[in-house]
Amino acid sequence: MSFTPEQIYELLPAIYRTRDAENGEPLKALLAVIATQVAVTQDNLEQLYADEFIETCASWAVPYIGDLVGADLIYELSSAVGQRAFVANMIGYRRRKGTLLDLEQVSMDVSGMPAVGVEFFKLLITTQSMRHLRPQNQATLDLRRGGQLDRLDSAFDTVNRTIDVRRIAPRVRRTQDPDPTPLDIDLHGGGRFNIPDIGIYLWRWERDLTVTQSPAFQVDGKRYMFSPLGQDMPLFNAVPPRVSFEGLMKRLDVPQPIRRREFYWDKAAFYGPSILLTVDGVAVDRSQICCRDLSDGVGGQWGCTEAGKISVDPMLGRIQFASDLPVPSRLLVNYTYGFGGFIGGGAYPRTCTPPARPTFVAQVGAPLTPTLQSAVDAWNALAPGEIGVILLSGFQSIGADLTGVSAISLPSTSQLWILAAEVHEDGIPSFNDSCTTLTGDIQVQGVQIPGPDGEVLVPGALFVSGLWISGSVEIAGGGCSVALMDCTLVPGIALTRNGRPVEPGEPSLVATAVGVALTLSGCICGPVGIAPGGSACMSSCIIDSCCPTNVAYAGPDLASEGADVRIESCTVIGKVWTRTMQLASNSIFIARRPRLDPWDAAIWCSRRQAGCVRFCFVPNDSITPRRFRCLPDVPGDEHALWPDFITLQYGDPSYAMLSGYVPMAVWTGADDGAEMGAFHATEETLGVRNVQLCAPEFLPLGLEAGIFLEPSRPIIKRRERNAYGSGAFRAAPLCEDGSVDELAFLGVGAHLI
Repeated sequence: MSFTPEQIYELLPAIYRTRDAENGEPLKALLAVIATQVAVTQDNLEQLYADEFIETCASWAVPYIGDLVGADLIYELSSAVGQRAFVANMIGYRRRKGTLLDLEQVSMDVSGMPAVGVEFFKLLITTQSMRHLRPQNQATLDLRRGGQLDRLDSAFDTVNRTIDVRRIAPRVRRTQDPDPTPLDIDLHGGGRFNIPDIGIYLWRWERDLTVTQSPAFQVDGKRYMFSPLGQDMPLFNAVPPRVSFEGLMKRLDVPQPIRRREFYWDKAAFYGPSILLTVDGVAVDRSQICCRDLSDGVGGQWGCTEAGKISVDPMLGRIQFASDLPVPSRLLVNYTYGFGGFIGGGAYPRTCTPPARPTFVAQVGAPLTPTLQSAVDAWNALAPGEIGVILLSGFQSIGADLTGVSAISLPSTSQLWILAAEVHEDGIPSFNDSCTTLTGDIQVQGVQIPGPDGEVLVPGALFVSGLWISGSVEIAGGGCSVALMDCTLVPGIALTRNGRPVEPGEPSLVATAVGVALTLSGCICGPVGIAPGGSACMSSCIIDSCCPTNVAYAGPDLASEGADVRIESCTVIGKVWTRTMQLASNSIFIARRPRLDPWDAAIWCSRRQAGCVRFCFVPNDSITPRRFRCLPDVPGDEHALWPDFITLQYGDPSYAMLSGYVPMAVWTGADDGAEMGAFHATEETLGVRNVQLCAPEFLPLGLEAGIFLEPSRPIIKRRERNAYGSGAFRAAPLCEDGSVDELAFLGVGAHLI
């Protein structure tokens, strides 16, 4: 029980209170000081009792309670359980120790990624015993079971194998600094199918990328695409909520591309929860949907569709109506797509804080502003100094040409927010269930207005969040500030049907305005050109010029010096020429000069006296400020430490993700021990490390485990680097100069070629 100073003062006899009042209440002031110290002591005593329980203890006490239950320290991740929850759950983990269910749950809790455990010893071909028959343990492969063949080499593979005597656990090796060892060698050994082997598969794709009621991209009257950009896109299954220890992980519990065969045999599992078509306001019944291979045939035609049916190809993201069905006036689709992180435009929680009391609010689609152009025109008609918000709800696709007289005007002291957001009945917008696609070019015109006494006023500011833009953005006029958050400016301006860029190397963002301040946060963007005198700040972005020999960042013409730049946790594909690189941290630069290139270096900073490059991969062909813990530290190590990606083709679910071939020096090369590049914030490195720390304790006695990342390889398999014979593979498409990027030769004596 605690007392306030007034309560303690009232307990004194009246004579003392009377005399104290006559002398200015010094005794009351003394009691107030004593009561404050008593409260501090009381709080300390209460905290000492609370420190005996993991749920209420102070943070400093968590490791000590963990020692009592034998819980090792793990890395704190934003998407996984922390040290406190791990210690609290330890008793539950220990009760199930040695079971596959426990191993899966621990792996998911400490990594934040879906995990599947595979007991490889159950898939061994052994001599059958008449006392213990195993009908599923067949010694030969049934070629008629297409579904089984479709799951080969995955976590859900059920094909039996002969014994593999190689170990599944990572080999004991001497690490180097920097370490060129491929990631896969650090995670698992060469063997899988053996008696003591258990595999832990971790999924790297995000689970909550769902699109609802989005207009399908129309190819013609009968053919449509799920992607709003009109390119082939594999569809993923939606992952349902999961309760801890409710059962072993199944196929539908992990985010993975939907295969045609599984969609054909189990349509109810995917159509409805993951895929849904709505024709003219009416949801299409599952009985009308059929699965077909809609790949391009002769003359660009797709496969045939049965009369009265609607074909869906989940691997290409295509839709085709039968010839006898009427052409719908509007086709809306629900689907789930895959990507490695919350980067670029998408339906995920976005960090956006619009002004609380804007003076101008317009919602595109409302009677007063039916189109985006009408909303921009209404904004341009306002006086300087206004704060405006333009909302684009849902997953609509808009064609808009905001150039010339329809350009966005940014007078001094004005602010305009263009946001993809869903406005609820209470008037509060949410930013995790909408993503608008804009097709067309956008021009921003900065207007500098002098103050009453001739002073320079604060430049106008534009904030854009949650958009896919298939076009280019130009910033002209006077100085202004432009910030793009969680947006995608399609590299190559637009995409072809097979996902190739239409105009590779063309700039997605050009700023000719004097003194422009550009900020890119969590964006995917093509080349950026900013005039000297301005500044650029990029964080958690992918800047893709579609080829390492193209220009990723320079002046507006992409052939001269660009503005000062600050780059943090980014993946930059292409050459860079800047006046000053104020800071480059935790980033990857993939660039090289083609033949007869006039530039002095692929990464070229005109001023080396200012700025710093730290914890980055920078090619040897670079002129940069002073470097700290960058790769390669020795020029001869560039080839051994070169970052390896699953794919660098925009639109692929594994776009810009590091592969299993990536050197450990890159995988752990950031300042906090995580991976370099745009996916630094996903904390994959630390999550995988947590599994390596915790999994051995929960394995059955005598067994060992290896960790396998999904995805870790390209969809089109490449040859192994230790192959015999001679040959070559091309790891990237041809560049503009006709040269081949990253041409690698394989086999005995290949170094002589």
